[in-house]
Amino acid sequence: MSRETARSLRAVRTIRRARAEGSSRGDVVYAVYAGVMVAAIVGVPIVRAVVLYLAEPAASAVLVDVGPTVSGTVFALACAAFVALGGVRGPALLSPFLIFAVAGGGHPRRRTLLGPVVRSVLALAVAGAGIALLPALVVAGVGDATVGGALAFAGAGALVGVVCGGCWLLGQRATAAVRAWIVVGVLATWVVWVAVPGSSAVLPWGWFASLFPAGGLAAGAALGWGALAGLGVLAAAAIAVAPLLLDGLRGPVLLSQAQRWQTAGTLAFTGDLAMAMGEFRAVPRRGRGLAAIGGGGGLALMFARRDLVGSLRTPARFALACAGCLGFGLLITVAVGASGPGVWIAACAAAIAGFLALGVWSDGFRHVAEVAAAPPLYGVSTLRLLGLHAALPVVGGVVFSGVGVGVGGMVLGGVPGGGGGGVGVGVGVGGGVGIGVGVVWPALAAAVLCVMLLVLVRVYDSAKGPLPLALMAPVPTPAGDASALVVAAWQADAVILSGVVVGVTVASFAGGVVGGVLVAVGLGAVVAWLARRRVLAG
Repeated sequence: MSRETARSLRAVRTIRRARAEGSSRGDVVYAVYAGVMVAAIVGVPIVRAVVLYLAEPAASAVLVDVGPTVSGTVFALACAAFVALGGVRGPALLSPFLIFAVAGGGHPRRRTLLGPVVRSVLALAVAGAGIALLPALVVAGVGDATVGGALAFAGAGALVGVVCGGCWLLGQRATAAVRAWIVVGVLATWVVWVAVPGSSAVLPWGWFASLFPAGGLAAGAALGWGALAGLGVLAAAAIAVAPLLLDGLRGPVLLSQAQRWQTAGTLAFTGDLAMAMGEFRAVPRRGRGLAAIGGGGGLALMFARRDLVGSLRTPARFALACAGCLGFGLLITVAVGASGPGVWIAACAAAIAGFLALGVWSDGFRHVAEVAAAPPLYGVSTLRLLGLHAALPVVGGVVFSGVGVGVGGMVLGGVPGGGGGGVGVGVGVGGGVGIGVGVVWPALAAAVLCVMLLVLVRVYDSAKGPLPLALMAPVPTPAGDASALVVAAWQADAVILSGVVVGVTVASFAGGVVGGVLVAVGLGAVVAWLARRRVLAG
């Protein structure tokens, strides 16, 4: 760093301290203390429960069989996701003041923006190593791999984190069109890896999959060391190209992201998470030639067409909704085929994925909540308007979650004990593929019912309204003020309700499909009553 650049940065830091901006040393120490305490109180018990479940013989057999496939898939999807995320929030992010004072000057941005990028990449590397180490140690603990193989996989996870950091910075530098093509290219290479068995040697997803400790280095294969070296080269390339990407960042993009995140942070701090999330909602820029109204067919088809065209005008959100529903169906299949705590872990993950995915197709519910207090438009009552807007999320959720159930059934059908009478179809990556008939049909019924329940939860959430001021009042307890917990529970009530209804429904299918249907109908009646009362009260 040149003397002039260093002098300018010192001046900026001095001005910032004089304005009492930024984090003091005490703030940093308290943040570290709070993070450690939360990890010890909340994180450790959750990790312990996951490890104990994965260490069970049935779960460890599934982990060993599908581990390589899942590892490579997660790597590919993470790269695509971070490229897309760069357009919303890149790693080179500072406050608007610092963007003006530091990045807006004549100094090279490879110097002025290096700090936040380094911190982001280090965080991804640590997270990648930790996430990879968890299943690796479980496999090593049950005797299916060596400790050296587990540590090598953790090191590969750290390299994957660095590569994802490079993808994140690339997404921030690229234009929207280039980002879209990069995401499509990454997903296309993943499809090639899944479909062509010999492609594992030349694609990074195959390299990372070969390092899963059930094979690769655990078996002493030279291919494992080559794969680790390949990931190291990719990580080194991501680090080498970072200065060029930083110098190419455009000022308006940096300022726009900084202002958006500052506004969202202010709204989130005041408790208005809905408005904070609204800051990141995509603006329709495509499909202006698609007619949203017309063609006849009745009121129901007209509303379904209108909602579908509206969602297609933000293609990225539409694609995320489809992918989220696919993941929802796959997780429901895993939950139906699991036992013990695994049922609730997979069901809660499915509930979160499904709730977020259906939000893309539930914009009509928010419109109904806004006009509920006004006179009925064109003679359509509020409740009927909700029913008309429910067509798209119900149909889209059922169709794509059904496909996800089919994919999950194929994966579980090739896992020992995972399908119950599955019929193999002979193709697979990291394990055989079959169709577990004993899992697919109950999972399909559970997925359909859970989609309908989540649509009702979306209706319930759409009429939430602003945060009541009464919840901001102090709640003194022996451990301190608990008002933050009350506000957090109010903000997350829809997510909590989603986890409860999906978890109870999936767990009830263990006693048979009929029992599961009856439980789902009862839960649906309760959620529908809650949603109706909230909508009409608004």
